[in-house]
Amino acid sequence: MRELPWNVPVSSRTRTLLTWLPATVLVLIIAGVVVASLAIQGSWWAQDRPAASDDQRASDGSSMLTDTGFDYVNVSGTFKVRIGEGALSAAELGLPENGEKSAEFRRPVRAVVAAGEELYVLDDIAGLTATSVDGELASVTFVPDVTSNWTGALDYLRALAPDLGWDAAQLDPLTEQLGEFNRTGEGDTFTAQIGPSQGGPAEITGNILFDRASGATPVTVTFEPGD
Repeated sequence: MRELPWNVPVSSRTRTLLTWLPATVLVLIIAGVVVASLAIQGSWWAQDRPAASDDQRASDGSSMLTDTGFDYVNVSGTFKVRIGEGALSAAELGLPENGEKSAEFRRPVRAVVAAGEELYVLDDIAGLTATSVDGELASVTFVPDVTSNWTGALDYLRALAPDLGWDAAQLDPLTEQLGEFNRTGEGDTFTAQIGPSQGGPAEITGNILFDRASGATPVTVTFEPGD
């Protein structure tokens, strides 16, 4: 439908009809708009830097792994967690003794992972899954919002290799292996991995999954406690 410009002349018939619009209806419409505006302005979501409540941030500053915790991540733009030695228990983070919790963020966020004396930073994170085993945080898997094709996936992991303790050479043979996968025509997906990093306070693994039908190549980065 073609949208009319706002300066279209009003016909005399239309002008007559408008004069019959009850004033009370206009008053109700205006009042509703004002109330809605005030409600939004006073809401927690409208604040630039709202303070995190106890059910949104854990005692050590980690993000709670709950819906309310993820709500705060959506507003603040940063997810924080400690894994491995010194980490809070699963219960203190809002997780069951054995289970998992996933989130998809409303916008890409920054993830900051503390492990030992190290801090790891991942930008443009679209979602995550945290798992607990025997009452401890066992892993956090991040889903970055990156180019969803094969070349973009490799470039993303290669750029992270120096900071995450990977040998980027592990990625070199993967394109040839993918070509062989496509030539054989066997299977629906091709998976590959870089890492895990060794000797650090966290074991970090990058994973690629190539879908033959769509060509989509999602990437994940998983943090687990180091030895």
